[in-house]
Amino acid sequence: MRVPRIYQPEALETGKKFLLTATTANHLVRVLRLPIGASVKIFNGAGGEFTAKIIAIRKAEVTVEVENYLPGITESPLKICLGQGISRGERMDFVIQKTVELGVTHIVPLITKYCEVKLSDERWEKRLQHWQAVAIAACEQSGRNKLPTIEKPCNLSDWLNQATSELKLVLDPTAQKKLSDIPTPSVASVDLLLGPEGGLDEVEIALATHQGFAALSLGARVLRTETAAMAAVTAMQCRYGDMF
Repeated sequence: MRVPRIYQPEALETGKKFLLTATTANHLVRVLRLPIGASVKIFNGAGGEFTAKIIAIRKAEVTVEVENYLPGITESPLKICLGQGISRGERMDFVIQKTVELGVTHIVPLITKYCEVKLSDERWEKRLQHWQAVAIAACEQSGRNKLPTIEKPCNLSDWLNQATSELKLVLDPTAQKKLSDIPTPSVASVDLLLGPEGGLDEVEIALATHQGFAALSLGARVLRTETAAMAAVTAMQCRYGDMF
């Protein structure tokens, strides 16, 4: 069986013993049914990971002991900041999950004209915590040792003013350019802008291009926002990152 990977947001060192969070403990013991002596891998998001062993199980509490440090490098050399128009429910979760697996380093949820999600400040904070949990689970599954940053939701114009990557792209199904038309042979960072379910309107695309974003099409077919996010990040990693 594959050794489970778990995220632990604290300093880790060989020989350290500590209790796992209740949620993680429940997953390891009640779902995976791991016994005392079972091995796990632990990472704290700072890079690298440790092997560890379950040394005690008492009701809902699981104690592990940290063993060896593993310096494995799983991060892409390409830094991708995804500006994603906020979609409803599971679609946004899907975008976060899959793009984190594919290696994005920053995700900025954007409030755009066609964004249908309207929440109070308190509920936005809860939604952000939920998205961060989705990203952590994606890192645990995919082998990433560094957590991507998920920013607080902001307005599109505010994010555009802060975009500083070498290459800045906005997806537009009506655009004439494709990725193969971009002359840049290699870049270290990309800002990638996508709209929500209803896409971006003409004014928003014009605002992005005014800020130095190149309008880009992914081909003849119009993709759902969650499909477009996966396709675009994959294309970036294939051309400038570490895929294929």
